[in-house]
Formats: sequence, structure tokens, C-alpha cells
Amino acid sequence: MASGNLWQLFKGVTEQGAKQLATVIDRQGSNYTVTMQGGGNTIVQSSAAYDVGDKVFIRDGQIVSDAPNLPFTEIEV
Repeated sequence: MASGNLWQLFKGVTEQGAKQLATVIDRQGSNYTVTMQGGGNTIVQSSAAYDVGDKVFIRDGQIVSDAPNLPFTEIEV
């Protein structure tokens, strides 16, 4: 059985920044400029290599993985 405060253990598992979808628009070494899905640009880092135009997931200023290159459709309800 786990020792320690169960609430703190649970928070450690669930408290992460949200993953966001972005598109790589520029690369300078390990720094990447990306455009967020909702608009706006930001600079993030990654030790892996990505090409301009790649879709990626970012979290807390880091590229965490590739994202599938699927079409985006917005539906207003």
C-alpha cells in the first residue's frame, strides 16, 4: 500500500499543464516558434528534431510529442 498523503499522491499524478496543439513555423537550434491552434505564436523547446509545418503537442514550454496531421473543422452550435 502507498504511504503518505493520498491526496498529495493523486495531485502529483493529475496536476500537469494542459497539452495544446501547435504547428511549427520556425526552428533555431532547439528552440521552435509555433503557432497555437487558437491563434498566437510562442517559443518552445525540444531536444527532438521537428520540421516546419509539423503538428506538435506542447506543454509548459516544451514540445512533448508529434500530433496527428488531421483536418480541423470548427462547428458552431
